[in-house]
Amino acid sequence: MRKLMIAASAAAMLAASTVSGWAAEAKGAITAIDPAAGTVTLADGTVFKLPAEFDAASLQVGQEVTITYEAGTDGTNAASAVTPAM
Repeated sequence: MRKLMIAASAAAMLAASTVSGWAAEAKGAITAIDPAAGTVTLADGTVFKLPAEFDAASLQVGQEVTITYEAGTDGTNAASAVTPAM
């Protein structure tokens, strides 16, 4: 029984660490930029929090971008990179 509990605990910890560090990509046209909040919204309505050092003024509404991000457990999407879509 003890071996089963150790194996189950290890599997649960591995699954939790894998999910929290998962980076995803989103592509689309920018529909809104809020420099004060440090966010950008894509055409599908998804809002992304930009990195603190990112220059939001370099983005334009209508611009097609690819955003690399991590989804937070609280429903936020933290962008790590924003690049022009190719």
